[in-house]
Amino acid sequence: MSLLKLALLTLVAYSLTLFFALAQTAPVLNEGQLSGRILTADGQPLAYVSVGIPGTPVGTVSNEQGLFTLVLRASTAPTDSVRFSMLGYASLTLPLATLRRQLVLNTPLILIQTMQQLAEVQVKPLSGKTIGSRRLEANTSTNLLINSQPSQNLGSEVGRRFNLPGKAHLLTEYRVFVQSDFGATTLRINIYEARTMRPLLTRNVYVTLTGKHRDWVTVDLMPFAIVTTGDVVASVQWVGSEGKGRYVSLPIQIPAFATHLYKYGSQNNWKTFRGMSSAMTLGFSPLDREYSPTIESLTATR
Repeated sequence: MSLLKLALLTLVAYSLTLFFALAQTAPVLNEGQLSGRILTADGQPLAYVSVGIPGTPVGTVSNEQGLFTLVLRASTAPTDSVRFSMLGYASLTLPLATLRRQLVLNTPLILIQTMQQLAEVQVKPLSGKTIGSRRLEANTSTNLLINSQPSQNLGSEVGRRFNLPGKAHLLTEYRVFVQSDFGATTLRINIYEARTMRPLLTRNVYVTLTGKHRDWVTVDLMPFAIVTTGDVVASVQWVGSEGKGRYVSLPIQIPAFATHLYKYGSQNNWKTFRGMSSAMTLGFSPLDREYSPTIESLTATR
């Protein structure tokens, strides 16, 4: 198959996915909504919790006061479940009917903090390398806002798979080019083990962009000491904004020798597109076995 045919097929597949996402999330008559507040065990509001019906575009993210509003589709059934999840906390899943009762009775929605068992790492970083795409001349763009109700786009996520050599590496830096016209935009940075999509960051990492933004976002990964011997997925997730806006987007290059990942809806499933890439780079360093970091660390394998 020629490179041109591959590019056209990839673009068609991606366009169809966005079309169906729009169709599934378009406002419908008689839709309901759920509003509530998410707290920690000691009663503090919990910001940026992903809230939604698993495997569907129905989702949102709680704000800085822990408040959320989830807009339901007319086809949503009482037996459907709503999941609340956030890195560092045990997920909570409730049937829709049960959740409605809790909200009516004003029963608190509480997420319990979890302790992670971190692997010991005996490594030393060597010379650094960077892989990914720095190209900004894009054929198109992927917009994290594709719904007329912006709060229901929160939790949308775009990522890229990075193929690393088959030996231990320390991840050093992640860069992503983001465009936004909101007064302020808050993003969460995520790093996953590619095979299982298991989170590799040990705590939440947020970046806030002020004013209209069209530039690179750089995140130092050294403080997290992420060591991997396999491929990873790095992504950016939209979790908050202030003011009015029309887009939070990333440029997309087609064709590209890369794998692009997209998730619309905070609890939806990932969709994978080969032959395309957003503007993202990942820095990493090969390791030897003499250095033992005193900071938190987490290992990943193929």
